[in-house]
Amino acid sequence: MEIMYKEGMVLMTHYNCVLENILSKYTDLELKQICKTLNKTYNLYDSEEKLWNNLKFVLGNTTSEELSYLRTEVVANKVINDLIFRYYHCERVLKYYFMKNLLKLKNNIVAFEMNVGDSRVDICRINGHSYAYEIKTEYDVFERLDTQIADYSQVFDKVYLIVHKNMEKEALKHIPDHCGLITYRAEKDEVKFKYARKAICNNVDGNYLVKSLSSADSAMLLKLIGEKKIPTLKSERMELIYNKYNEQQLKIAYRKLLKSKYQIRWRFVSENFEKIIPIDIQSFFSSNLSPKLAYHK
Repeated sequence: MEIMYKEGMVLMTHYNCVLENILSKYTDLELKQICKTLNKTYNLYDSEEKLWNNLKFVLGNTTSEELSYLRTEVVANKVINDLIFRYYHCERVLKYYFMKNLLKLKNNIVAFEMNVGDSRVDICRINGHSYAYEIKTEYDVFERLDTQIADYSQVFDKVYLIVHKNMEKEALKHIPDHCGLITYRAEKDEVKFKYARKAICNNVDGNYLVKSLSSADSAMLLKLIGEKKIPTLKSERMELIYNKYNEQQLKIAYRKLLKSKYQIRWRFVSENFEKIIPIDIQSFFSSNLSPKLAYHK
């Protein structure tokens, strides 16, 4: 059986009734803990059997008949998604809703989990400028935030921290003046974002940009700059970049590099957005796996 998720549509009214009956057996606190466990163990690439076993384990008050009915109607991914999006606004949830907003922007390329120095940026966006977005949910702490913002600020033109609206005052104590702040709040079946402070453009460090390049990226950057003879060894490529190109040229080339590197993945996710169960957005960005194949029962 093949199930496709389309936001805004109610798939199978009976499924929703059975799910509501299941949820009525648990307190909100229990449901939050259930969803926390599901979020920790969930993996798109796990077998259908394993996902249903995970649900059976955490939903201890649920009968086998109820779970069996759900299984005949939907894939386990959808049940897990519906629970987490309703009761546990973790990073996966925030990434989905923020990406949904970015889809409205034209001529932008978006990427997830890009390595920068000793950190990994949650979301980055590239157009005429480059943007880094670090997400701290209401369940997170600000540990390592100083290091993360410092790393991002050497590579991206503008850096933003995204926090729950109740964390705004505390967040401002932990970020430098150039770092922007975006707050979020849950509203029914949606998450709303609001600028609390706009970011100031950084003086991106050209040397740091070069140091952060992988071997393949250094070759691609030289190609984008227009270099015809690209050295075989990475050390030679790095020396050529340092000696021949100024910081402004490197900044422009680096943005082109990011666009070239991520545009195919971003286009795939954008075009298949309504076919992807929200909790799986980042996984599909990484793999470009067909939703039809992933959700086939």
